[in-house]
Amino acid sequence: MRPCLPTATATFGRALPRASIAGNVVAVQRQHVRRSHVGSAVLYVPPSTNLSLLPFAPVSNPSRRQPTALKKAGSIEVQGPLGTVLVPLQDYVELRWEDDDKKAPSPSAQEPRRLQLVVQDAKEKAQRSTWGLTRALLANALEGVEEGHSVVIRLVGVGYRAVVEADPFPRPDKLDEALSSAAASANNFESVEQREYYTRLLKELKEKEKAQEPKRLSLRLGYSHPIYMPVPRGLTCLTPAPTRIVVKGVDKEAVGLFASKIRSWRKPEPYKGKGVFVGDETIKLRTAKNK
Repeated sequence: MRPCLPTATATFGRALPRASIAGNVVAVQRQHVRRSHVGSAVLYVPPSTNLSLLPFAPVSNPSRRQPTALKKAGSIEVQGPLGTVLVPLQDYVELRWEDDDKKAPSPSAQEPRRLQLVVQDAKEKAQRSTWGLTRALLANALEGVEEGHSVVIRLVGVGYRAVVEADPFPRPDKLDEALSSAAASANNFESVEQREYYTRLLKELKEKEKAQEPKRLSLRLGYSHPIYMPVPRGLTCLTPAPTRIVVKGVDKEAVGLFASKIRSWRKPEPYKGKGVFVGDETIKLRTAKNK
């Protein structure tokens, strides 16, 4: 006769009944289906900021085709004192204002408007993840058009320095090249409305930049030659010190992308602690092995 082994569900020498176990499993599964803590958080829209819905998704890279995930998406146009930012909006994500009729109060109100995002089915994982992502992107856009985003870049190394100077050979950016090329314009823009919107936006940006000459960032990072990086349209680059760079803009993604491109020329190395450090980035130093 084999000895009776203790069951995994035994509690104080007594096994739980099957009905209780099944009920506990269902209860645990129901507890895991929760609302998105990030997506359901309320957003405060200042009176000086306007939101409008567009029937097409934003173009992140005009030189390539639109991603498949954004082909059926729209966008939220966030307009503020400092500029305009587009945020992708999937068809199952909805904007709800605090009042019952879902209309924003008059822009002349001094208090900020309360906005909340909801999804059609919060039990679906894809909708919950997009819920929180959309809310985070919209919060960054609201902050960018009101206060702006900035990142500080530090150059650590002997002879490392940077300076912002006039660009004697300005080149068109990806958006300008895509709109000027008939083939790229037909392939990389999903609709005529999308192409016309970016054509109008590019024209407005060029009108604002007429009084400002193009700038480029000159870097000395230990190479035999200086590195020249044109400052992208919509960003401002300053050098308050030879080893300090400040990048500002309304689009947090564009600010971070340009900072990462600067960092890619000299990533921090762990033996001497030299390199390009973005923000509060630090690196743990290692001890070299001596034979």
